[in-house]
Amino acid sequence: MKIFQCPSCRHPVSFEHVACANCGTELTFDSSRIEMTKLASRQSCRNREIIGCNWCVEGADWYCGSCRLTRTTPNLGSTRNIMLWRRMEEAKRRLLYDLSRLRLPLASRSGARLAFDILSDEVSPILTGHLSGLITLNLAEADDVEREARRVAFREPYRTLLGHFRHEIGHFYWAMLVDGTTFQAPFNLIFGDQAQDYQAAINSYYSRADRSYDRSGFISEYATSHPWEDWAETFAHFLHIVSTLDSLAGLPLSLDDRARRTLTDPYLESDFEALLSLWMPLARSINELNRSLGMRDAYPFDISPAVKGKLHLVHMAISAFRGQQRLAA
Repeated sequence: MKIFQCPSCRHPVSFEHVACANCGTELTFDSSRIEMTKLASRQSCRNREIIGCNWCVEGADWYCGSCRLTRTTPNLGSTRNIMLWRRMEEAKRRLLYDLSRLRLPLASRSGARLAFDILSDEVSPILTGHLSGLITLNLAEADDVEREARRVAFREPYRTLLGHFRHEIGHFYWAMLVDGTTFQAPFNLIFGDQAQDYQAAINSYYSRADRSYDRSGFISEYATSHPWEDWAETFAHFLHIVSTLDSLAGLPLSLDDRARRTLTDPYLESDFEALLSLWMPLARSINELNRSLGMRDAYPFDISPAVKGKLHLVHMAISAFRGQQRLAA
């Protein structure tokens, strides 16, 4: 995520800011132009007062483009749920920023719009997942203590709210970028045959007694459960990479000419090798900084040659889709 500037005093402001810390100007994010603007000149989202949504609305709408995608909100009868919903929507806005920078549409080939159900499990258990463009998220994942308990229980090295969003959106884009396209055969070769029974594979995964797996072939343990999950995990990691490189672009670091060209817009970089050559030392550096602060590695993963090939396929599928969209226009 790049650093934005206050439109009044040019002081650096973050993606989530509702006001400039330097001059006090109230801010709103214009998602169509990807820039911070003055609230006075734009209408704010109705959820600004409730959950601090800082996106502006379009036309006569009451809600911004991000909030309109939330089909179902959680039970807001408690202050805790409102706080957790706020965190959910903040993560969703970051996801939508990623998709906008990648120039990926928010509707399927059939025209069905992407939608989100954010539900609390006070009455019955809620499973986070994706089905035909509808992403369901358990509000409890926004609770740091609950999410950490689940991370430990599932023996995961990494579990974040934004990671959930990026994983589930990977399922949505598999149908658009791979299914029935020229990437179907390469997908089956690299990720495996997606025709195998999904539910049976997931049931088998959760019933395993031996939790070891081939770390040279998969980015995570969950990626071994089914080729669709392997794709979703890999897609999420691709978003981790380009988003973090976008943040790197705004830091006061000494970089060579090729690195600076890549960081002009990592989301649209056509050279996959250029992305990876920047990402690998950056990931190691972030981990070392975290260790110096007594924290866990921020990116506790190794990108093996096989995983690199899978990431490359994600990059090629996204780039090919953008190329087709340009020709169609």
